[in-house]
Amino acid sequence: MENETITARVFAALNVDPASPIDVLEMDDKRSTVTAARNFWRNTRHKTYVSSSAVSNPVQVARDVLLKASRHGLSEADGRDLAIDSGVAHGTAFAVAAQVYRDFRRRAQPVLTGSRGTWTVTTPGGLELPVCHNIRVDWSRTPPAYTDTFKKLGKKYERWIASLESGYAVIQKGKIEDDVETRWRDSYLGIYQIDGLKETFAADGETANVSFRLTGEADPSLGRAYDKDDPDANLLAAVLVISNRAQRTVNQSGKVTTRITKWKEFGFESVEHMAEYLIGLYHRQSGKCALSGVRMNLEAGEWCISPDRIDSNGDYTPENVQLVANCVNAMKGATPNDKFLLQLARIKGG
Repeated sequence: MENETITARVFAALNVDPASPIDVLEMDDKRSTVTAARNFWRNTRHKTYVSSSAVSNPVQVARDVLLKASRHGLSEADGRDLAIDSGVAHGTAFAVAAQVYRDFRRRAQPVLTGSRGTWTVTTPGGLELPVCHNIRVDWSRTPPAYTDTFKKLGKKYERWIASLESGYAVIQKGKIEDDVETRWRDSYLGIYQIDGLKETFAADGETANVSFRLTGEADPSLGRAYDKDDPDANLLAAVLVISNRAQRTVNQSGKVTTRITKWKEFGFESVEHMAEYLIGLYHRQSGKCALSGVRMNLEAGEWCISPDRIDSNGDYTPENVQLVANCVNAMKGATPNDKFLLQLARIKGG
């Protein structure tokens, strides 16, 4: 017998007698298949088995529906029911749901550090990112939209909202069971690019509403551990971190009560465009500090690569950016480039 035929028969039998034991349902069929069909019947609200789909591309329709359901925190059974509601046959909904939810559970986790239940986490490159729960994301919108309300505006909240200005957010897995929110701590959907960050306050000043859009998943290198055997990935991760910091520095100048992130005085179309430019600049500088000539590294620390504005009064633009070691950048501060080079030459010459 075909599996679909077995499932259809099991559905029909259970509709007549919901208490039918597995031995009665089994007959000469494979026990595991009958058990799966019985569990399917128990968990679905569609008790009348439909063997053919009413849509032209049922697998794709089911996949689209189930991906949204998994991200929105719905159970596998609820996701299947939504797929069936969309005109997908029972068997197709069951098979696609098993694959989508298996991939969802096995999804590779970004390497992030932070205490359990923390508001922010840190990437291997040292970039602090906010943790946001996927039950606050409306995945039915294009692009998906995050909205949440905060009533305790303490130091944790201030740090969290500041980290959002990096242009990224970590979406944490979560779901709702029996109207109770459940959060899977230390388990993440991934790192997402965001824009349209807005923070508005209630009249009492003690409640804040935060919203933003998820415009796409970040480059996997951002959450990847340092790998000495993959220098290209390490370089990409490093320049993404420093590009975010440059953009965040610009955004944090002149804060107001209602924050709306802008690319103000940021001479690149996006963080990713700056990162792409810095990769080329790194190779043109042969991986050496533009001021000291010392070879820089890609791991967080005093000799890590750092973007420096040649004219400290200028903007972050391609013609005004050079890569220097982190400690050299700290020493230079706002000193004009030519003057600092003379100071450095005097130090070297004794």
